[in-house]
Amino acid sequence: MRTIQNDLKSKLAGGLLLALLLAFTQSAEARARQLFVSPDGDGSDGKTWKTAFKSPSTINWKSVNTGDIIEIDGGASGITYQGAVDIPVSNIVIRQSSRKGHSGQVTISGLGINPPAATGLTFSGSNIHVTGARRSGIKIAYFAAQIVKMQTNFNSLRNVELTRTTGYMPYAQGQVGGIVYGGYGNRVLNCDIRDTSVNAVERPTESGANLTQFHNCTFGNNGYGWWGHFGTGIYGSRGSNKNTTTYVSRCVFGPYFNNGIDFVQGRLSVSNCLFLGAALSNLKFEPTSSDTGAIARINRCTFYEPNFSGFSRYPYNLYQLSTNGNGSVRVRNSIVYGGSIHVAAGQNVNGGGNIQYRVTGNTQALAPDLVDPQFVNDSQLSAPITATTIRPRTWTEQSYALQAGSPAENRGSTIVDVTSLVPAYGPTSSLPPLGGP
Repeated sequence: MRTIQNDLKSKLAGGLLLALLLAFTQSAEARARQLFVSPDGDGSDGKTWKTAFKSPSTINWKSVNTGDIIEIDGGASGITYQGAVDIPVSNIVIRQSSRKGHSGQVTISGLGINPPAATGLTFSGSNIHVTGARRSGIKIAYFAAQIVKMQTNFNSLRNVELTRTTGYMPYAQGQVGGIVYGGYGNRVLNCDIRDTSVNAVERPTESGANLTQFHNCTFGNNGYGWWGHFGTGIYGSRGSNKNTTTYVSRCVFGPYFNNGIDFVQGRLSVSNCLFLGAALSNLKFEPTSSDTGAIARINRCTFYEPNFSGFSRYPYNLYQLSTNGNGSVRVRNSIVYGGSIHVAAGQNVNGGGNIQYRVTGNTQALAPDLVDPQFVNDSQLSAPITATTIRPRTWTEQSYALQAGSPAENRGSTIVDVTSLVPAYGPTSSLPPLGGP
């Protein structure tokens, strides 16, 4: 039965709960602040543009609290900040300003630092979110080993361009990659990685589950590299912890890597991606015979290899898919155009719904027949090229759209125009002489 005493207890409990919630909210609001970074600030406390920290590398992290939002000044037309940034505080947001007069591109550069800084941006804390206001709104460039190191948990990198690992003197040795990733629950979104040889390198934590997602990113280099090292998009772990998962969706790989994706262990999921003319393999998945837990699942991707012929000083396989019979691989609803299918005899990789055309090698691995997908731009896609006429940037300029009524409708990647995401990129010259550009 309802009584006044019970009503009073209920009201008191409700009031106490409300008071606790208000106290918690006020406490969180007190801790979470807007902080600023600008070369025009005096560097004192970062609480206003006038007192802003002068550079991301000079932020007083001891004064940064959980929940703080750090806004970086890009000026009217862009600002370059020099120096490496190591973020030790968890649960914060660092973002490019979107305010009028402050919304130019933010560049974090390692140029002029002596000795060279190894890493441009290090996630030492967790739940850190670094965000550009638009694609390539933040640019991190010119660091020796890697541009970004993200090996903690629940972080994100959004609208950031990563470019130019430099290595160390005298021969630019010591380069690792654009982003070194590990940890759990990390996301790399709308990012563009350029001129780092290996664009992304998986280095998981020593124990526990590791999981990272790449979405709506482009991987590629504007030059060829030296001695036939034309780079890799994502290079999977070779470490002892095989409890790893990499999700890749709506991304572009290439043009003219050695390997678009190269994995030997862990779990790999690739969907709605466009692969552009790798010299060796667009997607390579070759685990050891003892690794029964290695799994690759590929769905609705478009694999393109040009009609390359003639002599080249550099080796080329033009493999669309390269496997060695180990692990579990399934490809479905994908378009494979040109090149060669390098799949071990007897290995079942056909998940159904694939369209293949102008291919050689194991032509029974992905589909029973050769079927023309009917690209709108078929004459350009199939035009012969040689080591002297090759211009890989063209592959990011040409269309991969299908004709109306194509048998490949609702298959392959929805990315049919790379320039709808980013400006065209890739080498613009023929293959270099033996050695390098």
